[in-house]
Amino acid sequence: MRYTKEFKLECVHKYINGEHIENPGGCTRKNFMDKLRNWVAIYNALGEAGLDHKKPKLTFEDKLEICRRVDNGEAYNQIAISYGRQESFISSIYKKYLKDGPDGLKSNKRGRPPMKEEKSPQRLEDITDPKEREKFLMDMLEKVQIENEYLKKLNALVQKRMDQQQKKK
Repeated sequence: MRYTKEFKLECVHKYINGEHIENPGGCTRKNFMDKLRNWVAIYNALGEAGLDHKKPKLTFEDKLEICRRVDNGEAYNQIAISYGRQESFISSIYKKYLKDGPDGLKSNKRGRPPMKEEKSPQRLEDITDPKEREKFLMDMLEKVQIENEYLKKLNALVQKRMDQQQKKK
């Protein structure tokens, strides 16, 4: 469950003041209290900014520093609190480091790759080499044949539907 920054702040202030906090539901009381203790630790380390949803992206150097701290024996929990992150996030960074070394920590681009630009010329007049010209013409002929077959099938389908409608009348 995702909680708002305001809700987290309210719960942290109540916890610090010793007030009772109602379980918001969606998880057990124990799990909620574990989350709350984590929020309190982050709040004490980073202040209100640590409870924001949008955390700044970690640089390559930050990730290396995290791995050095883990190698030195520091607990995932302490490192996570100092960065305002989850332990699982710190653990995943360290696992990438162990698997691929420092290169594994460099950011990988996600999402759809950019479309490749077609390098073949669009006009026949632009081609000077006879072999390339022949290849271009053969490709165009193949495309025209495919288009012609498609249009024939489409025309037959339209004609069939028109015949069916005339029979119904």
